[in-house]
Amino acid sequence: MELKAYAPGIYPRSDALVQATRDLDRGRVTQEEVDGQLERDFRELVTVQEQSGLALLSDGMLAWQDPFRPLADRSDGLDARPLTRFLDTNTFYRAILVEGEPRLREPVPAPNLPAGKWLATLPSPRAFARATGGEASSQALAANVLAPQIEAYAQAGCALVVLADPFLAREGGVQELLSSLGELPQQTPLALQLPFGDAKPVLAQLVEAPVAAIGVDFYATSVDSVPEEYPKEIMAGVIDSRSSALESPTEIAGFVEQLAKRKPAGLSLSVNGDLQFVPEPIAREKIARLGRSQTALQEAV
Repeated sequence: MELKAYAPGIYPRSDALVQATRDLDRGRVTQEEVDGQLERDFRELVTVQEQSGLALLSDGMLAWQDPFRPLADRSDGLDARPLTRFLDTNTFYRAILVEGEPRLREPVPAPNLPAGKWLATLPSPRAFARATGGEASSQALAANVLAPQIEAYAQAGCALVVLADPFLAREGGVQELLSSLGELPQQTPLALQLPFGDAKPVLAQLVEAPVAAIGVDFYATSVDSVPEEYPKEIMAGVIDSRSSALESPTEIAGFVEQLAKRKPAGLSLSVNGDLQFVPEPIAREKIARLGRSQTALQEAV
């Protein structure tokens, strides 16, 4: 069985980087020193992914405070301000205030990774709209903010854009999402990831989505919830990013073999959400086990 594995989303910062950013706020270090530690974290993450055999590399979004703020900071008409709890976690994001027509002024720079070998993660248009409290439409954010960002990533050699929507499986809104996805460019394959929720209620409706893959959190979704012969690739969330417990590659391989019997159009292995919810050493080991799970499945053929 030939499978690809990758770990999209926000990766936890090392203790050294966390301390450096705190020291910067207190005037104890310079921005250049923080940038140097950020680069060291980035290079270590890339090395971990390469050694684990992941097919596509992520930069870990180490400079992103949350999924929305860097886009808001680089857009006219948007401002990230009120702290808002993220789902039922002990983390927060800054909700987006809408002060005019949203429009991206300057794209977030692409990471320094080989062309065709890396993936990017962005919020889905509907998740972005929800962060504004509905003050900006999914269509406007897709057309004026996300589309130019995706185009910039495509020009820099991005191989896959993962659109994360942690709210869709919990709250619905598929039709709104489908309408907004039509505003996005298609030169780079898109995947829709549904972290931390049971995907069963929405999987059938997402068949028409203009994406190549659907990311399913299999710690919240049963394997039987995937319709037989599902016409899209399933990006299987087999690594639990909300728990520090370490997964067994053998058990993951057994689960994926059961999933394969549902005969989706394709299968890939992934995390079920941002790894930022676990300590960095745990996240590093989870990536290694994701790679070993991929190897175990390939050797089982």
